[in-house]
Amino acid sequence: MKGKIRHVLFPAVLAGLTIFVIATIWDIKYYGIIFACFGSSAFIIYVNPRSEQASVHNILGAYPLAGFLGYSTIEYVLPSLNFEENINLAIAGGFAVGITILSMLITGFKHAPAGGAALAFVLKVPDVKAVFLLIGGGITLLAMAKILTFIVKEEYELEKAIRHTFHPGKRG
Repeated sequence: MKGKIRHVLFPAVLAGLTIFVIATIWDIKYYGIIFACFGSSAFIIYVNPRSEQASVHNILGAYPLAGFLGYSTIEYVLPSLNFEENINLAIAGGFAVGITILSMLITGFKHAPAGGAALAFVLKVPDVKAVFLLIGGGITLLAMAKILTFIVKEEYELEKAIRHTFHPGKRG
């Protein structure tokens, strides 16, 4: 059971620590809803690190795409809608997510949480700075994941080496 706890505990702790760092560095108070998608990304990165969606290529491609398309939706699509406010937001939200997913499929940048980032632009109208903060948050997420995974992996390897030294017949 001890080994299983480690496999459950480490991803959870590392994901929480990563989100803490992102929230500390970037303006979570004002841009929080836009960065909420990083919680989903952290799950993917720490629980399924070898999945296609956890790749650096997909994360660094999908978030800027989502930011650009989400912001473009609130700047160009939303103002042209003349329905009740809820209907306008529903149309703009559906458009932002749909065009982002289409663009991710065309470009090959497949990272599902980025679709949520595009929707977040419609739900909380940000300034253009939010696009760059979304990109910076994605970079911070990846950097933290690489650093923390390396530290935990090195600690785990050191622990295995020590265990092997004192119990040469056992495998860790």
